[in-house]
Parts: sequence; structure tokens; C-alpha cells
Amino acid sequence: MKVAFVSLGCAKNQVDSEMLIEYFKEQGFEICVEAEQAEIIAINTCGFIESAKKEAIDTILEMADYKGKGKCKHLFVFGCLAKRYKNEIIESMPEVDLVVGVDEYGNIDKILSNYFETKICGNLDFRKRTVISNFPTCYIRISDGCENRCTFCAIPSIRGNFRSRTIEDIIEEVKYFAKEGMEEFVIISQDTSKYGKDIYGKPCLEKLLREISKVEGVKWIRILYMYLYEVTDELIAEIKGNDKICKYFDIPIQHISNNILKKMNRKDTKEIIYSKVKKIREEINGAVLRTTVIVGFPGETDSEYLELLDAIKELKFEMLGAFAYSEEEGTIASKMEGQIDEKVRKERLEKLYEVQKQISLEINKKYVGKTFEILVDDVSEDNEYFVARSYMNSPDVDSRVLIKIDKESAEKIMIGEFQNAKIIDYNQYDLYAKVV
Repeated sequence: MKVAFVSLGCAKNQVDSEMLIEYFKEQGFEICVEAEQAEIIAINTCGFIESAKKEAIDTILEMADYKGKGKCKHLFVFGCLAKRYKNEIIESMPEVDLVVGVDEYGNIDKILSNYFETKICGNLDFRKRTVISNFPTCYIRISDGCENRCTFCAIPSIRGNFRSRTIEDIIEEVKYFAKEGMEEFVIISQDTSKYGKDIYGKPCLEKLLREISKVEGVKWIRILYMYLYEVTDELIAEIKGNDKICKYFDIPIQHISNNILKKMNRKDTKEIIYSKVKKIREEINGAVLRTTVIVGFPGETDSEYLELLDAIKELKFEMLGAFAYSEEEGTIASKMEGQIDEKVRKERLEKLYEVQKQISLEINKKYVGKTFEILVDDVSEDNEYFVARSYMNSPDVDSRVLIKIDKESAEKIMIGEFQNAKIIDYNQYDLYAKVV
């Protein structure tokens, strides 16, 4: 039978999709790209925030249209939405034939055996994945779940408590994909900086990074989702001294007001954020900092919002993502007093982005004339540019390095390879370069 997969959500969810695709292949199913050609359509869903839930539901309904019209006879829903709203999906979406939450992946063999009424064996395996990110980039999920219990977040109720994998298991995975030609390894989890605390008694991300860097074939190591209060001097020193680790810090601060941070149940404080950012910039030349913030959290006053804007202007994050607060059912924040009108949330978000645009322009201007090693990911949708990234850009979420496609660049550039490129122009989002 032909199976088409649709993967939604974050890179952590993508790793699950990659394992599921490989698992179906091992059971004898044929993977196809086009949904209209598939007898089974499998959707791996996200259910983190309202917009993600809406996208997942819309995708399920869209894929359901293929049932009865085309070859599709089976519609499967996997993932976070399937865990969070399993009963609701079963009751309200009769088009869906099978619902499997993230907490059920350990029994995937039994679930599929019961559904197809035939013997299916084996389990999902991090080393058995069909990597769907742009070659040669591979995501490595070093832990799952979260214990931070932020009041706005539903992840612990979906993914469970924080659970690290062993260093040995992770290294075996990295070795396998390095032999397959992967060169950029992106380290992910809900909280990478806490890695190892549950099994080794203390965080030991720096030790894991050191071991990964020893694996033959590894060129770039990129770390996502670090919490500043857990970024130790030892971790900073390892990132500074290890040539294979991108000097890139993804540090979601969410806010700067101590009052709002306390309401969010964040461990960081304004003082910690300022001191850690200062230390990173002093210790590591060329360090790039990415963060995310939330505006319109319950009770956020005008002065607290302005305090956040001032901090963004002072700290000048190279990359910044921002969200208007989303009320998520089942979270503590959704029951708090002082819920802010949606219109105000959106206005605050728009104003914040205007501030960040000016910061981005200032930062990008400084790169003109400099040469960076870049990884060529793809070609732009209009076929005008090669799309690449330097150590400063994470896949999918950050700005890009664009190289005009002409005779000279076409002769030198191959997608999936590293090149040296000189920055020649910029805008508020992207850098423009030529190969040197």
C-alpha cells in the first residue's frame, strides 16, 4: 500500500515523522509524495498553540477530501494534537480511521497490528529515520518532555516529563547519519540546556557536544532551545573553544519584566538575562543570539510592555521571533485574571516587530564586505537565488543568505555543499552575497 505523510509543527515533531516514515517503509509500505496517489494518508500533527491546532485541523479536513475521491482508503492522525484531543478527533471527525498520540509510539507495533489485522513488529528508532530536512542537515533530539511548567505552555501535558537519552545512544545516532553524509547536526529538545540532569545527576550538555564533535564527518553543530539560567560557564567555554559548534545561542527569554516572568513561572530573571547575554558577547567573538518573546501575557501593563521593548533595543538580538499570547486550555495562564484584549495583543506585536526590523537593518549592514562559510540549502521559489545559511542562521526560522543565480554562481554552487561567500547587500531580513 502507498502511504503519504504530512508533517506539521516543529523540528522535534519532524524527528517523529522521520521515524514513522522509515517504520512504515520497513513494514513493506511504499512511501509516496502525492496525497492523491496514496491509499493511506498519515498526518503528524502539532497541538501546541491555537494557530498550530487550526493548521492541523484544516490539514486533516483537506486530506479527508481525498477519501472517496481518490485512492485513499485510510486516514491516520499522529502526534501532539492526537494526544491532546484524541477523543474529540474520534467523535467529531469520522473520516479519521486511526488516532495515535505521541504517548502511544511505544506500542506502534500493536496498534498497527490491530488495525491491519496482521503481524507488525519493531519499534520506532532514532537511527532508523528517513531524514526529510535539506541535505546535509540532520536534527538530533537529545531529550523529550519538559519539567519547566511555564504557565502558558501545554507541552508537559502533551509530551510528559523531561527525559534525556544517554550520551552513548545519541553518539551512535550521530555516527550513523555522519556516515550517510550528514554534516550539520542540529541539537534539539524542549530544553537542551538541561540535558542529562535526570540521568547523570547534573546538566552535561557540554560533555555531549564534545563527544559529538569527535565523530568523523561532523562539520557544524547547532544548538537550539537553551534556557539562560542553565547556560553555565562550562557550556559557554565549550561553545567558545570547539570549532565545530556554531557560535549561535537560541535562548527563548519570553519576557524581561520580572513580574511577568514570575507569572509565567520562568526561572530566568531580568538580571540573569542581562548578565548572561553580556557574558556570552564578551566571551565569544561573533556570537549570534536568537530569542523569542510573548506580548500580551495576562496582566501585562503598558509599562511592562515598554520595558520589554527597551530591553530588545538594548540587547539587540540578531534574530527574534515574537508571538501574541495565546490562551491555551488546561494551562494556568488561561485562568489568570487580566486577560488582554486580542486587538491590544496584536498592536503590541506589530509595534515590537517594527522595533526589531530597525535592529535587524543595523546588524545586517555591519556584515557587508565580510566573508562567511555558507551551506547552500535550496533555490528560491522564483528560481532567482540560491538560498543558503551561515553559522548565524538556523534552518527554517531565521533569515537567509541569497546568491543571485547567474552563469558564474551556477558553475560554482551545488545544493547541499559548503561555500565561501562575501556579503554585498542586505535588507531587514536577508543578506545578499556572491561566491568567492
